[in-house]
Amino acid sequence: MIQFDDMPVRYPVGEHSFRELRIGGYLYVDKTIFVARLLRQGKFIFLSRPRRFGKSLLLSTIECYFRGEKALFEGTWLGERETEWEAKPVLHFDMSRSNGLRADLLEAYLHRRLEAFEKEYRVDEHPEITDVGDRFSTLIESVHKKTGSKVVILIDEYDKGILETLDFSEQEREAMSNVLRAFYSQPKATTESIEFCMVTGVARFGSYTLFSGPNNFLDISMNPMYADICGITQEELQKNFKNGIQDLADDRNSSYQDTVEELRIKYDSYRFTRGETLVYNPYSLICAFSEKCLDNFWIKSGISKVFVKYLSQTEFDILELEKLWVTRERMEAKYSKEDSIPLLFQTGYLTIKEVRNGELYRLGIPNGEVRRALVDQLRPRYMSM
Repeated sequence: MIQFDDMPVRYPVGEHSFRELRIGGYLYVDKTIFVARLLRQGKFIFLSRPRRFGKSLLLSTIECYFRGEKALFEGTWLGERETEWEAKPVLHFDMSRSNGLRADLLEAYLHRRLEAFEKEYRVDEHPEITDVGDRFSTLIESVHKKTGSKVVILIDEYDKGILETLDFSEQEREAMSNVLRAFYSQPKATTESIEFCMVTGVARFGSYTLFSGPNNFLDISMNPMYADICGITQEELQKNFKNGIQDLADDRNSSYQDTVEELRIKYDSYRFTRGETLVYNPYSLICAFSEKCLDNFWIKSGISKVFVKYLSQTEFDILELEKLWVTRERMEAKYSKEDSIPLLFQTGYLTIKEVRNGELYRLGIPNGEVRRALVDQLRPRYMSM
């Protein structure tokens, strides 16, 4: 890489590969303590966070750890404490790269990924197995047997095929469901060959074997221990982004402290647990420093299709969103046209503002960026006031 004495900070806008981020000299906020914490938490883990909140980077970090890439962790919390760095076989599926609109295309994507892993680990290829679930379980057990090591499975954006077909015909939804159920049931079915399995997504759907049955995935989404596993805390902001804050302040002819306060109002105050930890939207924050302006970056990066579909058929008063007291069960419920609250919370348009007796949660709009989106962009098209 060419070096310059006055090289500016390299902000990882859109970069979600831990390997590329570390090799490329991007600014990195150390979240590796959570890798160690997750491994002690359990074998089957699920995490829900809004889009562009760092879920993909988290899974990429976990992959690099299990592949034994010690050099990438130099100077991090985990790098200073881990001593073994034993490489494990990793099967990483990024469902956002699949076509989530048709069951046959999703199935074809999964078969391609399974074939790639069969070649990578030099196990027998099984193109004749047409059921993706059967081929997946065969792969897991074959890799375990071939390598002598238990397998790590990482599935990112597991709910893409579910979200994009919510308004499809019953026949189309059932076809998609059959593919996903067959695939997602395999980690639990081959548990003796699994070292660790983590799944991420935006929503929590109970009918896809992740959350059903006696041995369901452990959902850490609202666990206070993982409140800042994704997102940037105020402490992390002022520790890692001093130069960025000053550059932004200079560009706006503002003071350092005034700029910190503007950033807080614009992008902070997401709260995902009963704990009091607040986090900034990491995508918007990084874009603000990269482009030296306070724009609505998260909103401009794309409004969720399911958000548009469902809110266009739902009536509510935006002013009432700041007064809502709901249960945890309601926040985690499946999307429905009759109740927009689960949709708004899980996609990041509402967040926790206050907790009463550990059971009731007052929801509200997290920050200025989201408020602007709800008022200026969505209300004229999708809300009845």
